[in-house]
Amino acid sequence: MKNITLILFLVLGFAVGCSSDEDNKSGVNSSIVIDGITFKPNKAVYSYQPASFESQKRVRFVINNEGMEEFLYIDISFPATQKSLTGEYSFGIGTADELLAMAEFYAPDKRYYISGYSLKITDNGDSNFNFEFVSPEVYDINNKKVNFKGALSGKIVME
Repeated sequence: MKNITLILFLVLGFAVGCSSDEDNKSGVNSSIVIDGITFKPNKAVYSYQPASFESQKRVRFVINNEGMEEFLYIDISFPATQKSLTGEYSFGIGTADELLAMAEFYAPDKRYYISGYSLKITDNGDSNFNFEFVSPEVYDINNKKVNFKGALSGKIVME
């Protein structure tokens, strides 16, 4: 009996020791590659933020790989009358009744501003979202254009 208990503890210890903090706990799938960095998030949350106008709502998505210290921030604003987060959000400035987006990516010693035509967000319910960047343009902190491709989808937990 002691041998079985010892073997059980060894197997259990090995199984726990082989798990990684970088495993995808978020349920978010990413095909994003930015300036050669393959972004594989393991945590994803979103929250409603104070808006600039009463007629407007704001949401911030924070999607990150904690072990690699990589963070993707997506901020959207939309009319307060809109019930779902589904929509095509334009990058840039606009008015309170427009769907607007801003996105940035941070990695150790690097920062990127994501712009382009638009960001399509599909709210599939139960905190499941799809993010599609339409004709993205990405720039580093020196305003140098860098390569970007990919999309995100999956469960993002509300804070």
